[in-house]
Amino acid sequence: MLWLNGGPGCSSLGGAFAELGPFNAAPPGKNLTANEFSWNTKANVVFLESPAGVGFSDAAEADLTVGDERTAADTLEFVKKFLDRFPKYKGREFWISGESYGGHYVVGATKAIVDYNKGQSSVEDKINIQGFLGE
Repeated sequence: MLWLNGGPGCSSLGGAFAELGPFNAAPPGKNLTANEFSWNTKANVVFLESPAGVGFSDAAEADLTVGDERTAADTLEFVKKFLDRFPKYKGREFWISGESYGGHYVVGATKAIVDYNKGQSSVEDKINIQGFLGE
């Protein structure tokens, strides 16, 4: 599962450390506590900083001109490179989720993946997108 926070400009670390990640930052922010409602008990979750330049992501000045279409294209490139780098996840069910303005990113990224898959002749080259969740 890929998680995208919204904003735009909101780091996905908010989702990781305050919502659905394996740990929550405990007040006053010096300790972590286990999150009993963490999504990682049911899925492998990747928290992606999006669009370019948000949170701890790094981008050249030319890459900081973004919009929903650019963010969708960048997310597709990330997913393809992630699966190349970690081939054990290729072929597994893939879902995209997010919140707030991230719901725009979720839909755009899902469409980019579906369109990408249409151009792939072999099943092994396709991303096994199952669907998306967003608000």
